Amino acid sequence: MTRLGQLLAVLLVLQLGLAFGLNQIQTGLSAPPSQTLLITSGDVEIDQLTIEDADGDQINFRKAHGFWIIPIDGDFPADQEKVENILERLRELQRGLPIGTTPAALQRFKVEENSFERRITLYSDEVLIAEIFLGTSPRARMAHARSSNDTSVFEVKLATYELPVQSKEWQDERVVQVPYPDIEAIVVPGVVNLVRNRTPDTGASTNASATPAPELWSSPELGPGESIQQESADTLAKKISVLRIVDVLGRDLEAVYELTPPQFTLAIETINDDTVVYEFGAIEGEDDYVLKASIRPEYFRVPGYLIKSLIQAADRDAIVIQ
Repeated sequence: MTRLGQLLAVLLVLQLGLAFGLNQIQTGLSAPPSQTLLITSGDVEIDQLTIEDADGDQINFRKAHGFWIIPIDGDFPADQEKVENILERLRELQRGLPIGTTPAALQRFKVEENSFERRITLYSDEVLIAEIFLGTSPRARMAHARSSNDTSVFEVKLATYELPVQSKEWQDERVVQVPYPDIEAIVVPGVVNLVRNRTPDTGASTNASATPAPELWSSPELGPGESIQQESADTLAKKISVLRIVDVLGRDLEAVYELTPPQFTLAIETINDDTVVYEFGAIEGEDDYVLKASIRPEYFRVPGYLIKSLIQAADRDAIVIQ
């Protein structure tokens, strides 16, 4: 091989080596940052969750016998789906590129130990598993966040307003409901007694969409020439089945509750031969009503418009055809 050939061979090797090296560098630079979880709870079961706001107000949830309860409300049932959904979202929060790591950054984004918008703590068997600080919001449905064992600040897909500290926002609003398919009879004292007719082949079917019998509702108390307005009777049953609370008022009967006697009473018999009695009364000076349900020890606040609609639906003139 001539000197020129040897020189060209060396240049070719150098060129190939340089191309390989540049390709490796570019590959490293273009690789996306690794996404890791903001917190790691492992396989432990979280049985306590606390959310605290900037003013020091907080809500605590505790798991008892497999269900989330709210201790401040006398161990009232929490909305199970809502609590589990928040826990799942907390576990899935991702670390992207840090947007700050200095003490000044922690202060600016409000994710300090003593300056935050939300502090969320997760426990398992009284042992602290994770602690998260949520601070300022960079944009809609986002927040700056930091784990207590990290000095880096990240943007996460969770807004502070999705973590309220008022217990009424987490209470199980359906706790007094009787599902529509389970309603066997409705008694409005002094007004009407409705009995659900079920065809022999359906029995205690829980299929609310099934074709109803021609006379779905009847009454043993009708006078001569009277009959049940089927649509109105069924509307009453459906309104009862979606009855919801908006707050727990405690277990003591207050003077402002107009329940002695109740302004309106309903008794529901279920397919399981249980009887649920609802007693409603106005709350002095307020638009909402108070509810006492026989299946719960608490008194509840219920929306006034919902109860007024229920009272109208239970009127005898709406249900009984003369």
